[in-house]
Amino acid sequence: MKKFILLISLLFGIIPAFAQTQKWAVGFEVGEPIAVSIRKYGERNALDISIGTYIGLFKSKDNYKVSNDDLGGVGVMFNGTYLWYAPLFNERMIAYAGPGVQVNSRRYYPDRNVKSVYTTNISTGPSATAGLEFFFSQKPASFFIEGGGYLELIPKFFYFNPNLSIGLRHNF
Repeated sequence: MKKFILLISLLFGIIPAFAQTQKWAVGFEVGEPIAVSIRKYGERNALDISIGTYIGLFKSKDNYKVSNDDLGGVGVMFNGTYLWYAPLFNERMIAYAGPGVQVNSRRYYPDRNVKSVYTTNISTGPSATAGLEFFFSQKPASFFIEGGGYLELIPKFFYFNPNLSIGLRHNF
């Protein structure tokens, strides 16, 4: 794995760079969470807004609240993150990290056969994100991998949900 990362790093460092960050980007990510995001780039910072859902990739449904449905309390999430980034390899790649805030809405079904009886839970707390974004040569697209976490403060104090996802963005 170390050799692969070194090889990719050298490859991106040697190839002349024609792609770079633009003013805006729209993307799709899969993993934890699955989301659509829009990003506004600044001089060395960015604002990233994501709307999506968790699939329970890193947490089982029993970790948060008992739910007898197959989804286990998976719901909608909204995340806003302020990022600082640093260009690498002639701006062919950027590393970024920053804090944010997340709001979730989850629905729980005590009986999976009775869909009319459920509980809705709104939760919120801080989040953090760090990642790498690779820009394709002479293309407006980029590939990214990012990780981080969400620390719920309300209603379940200090409930932590790790995040890890990959995705594509269109920069314009």
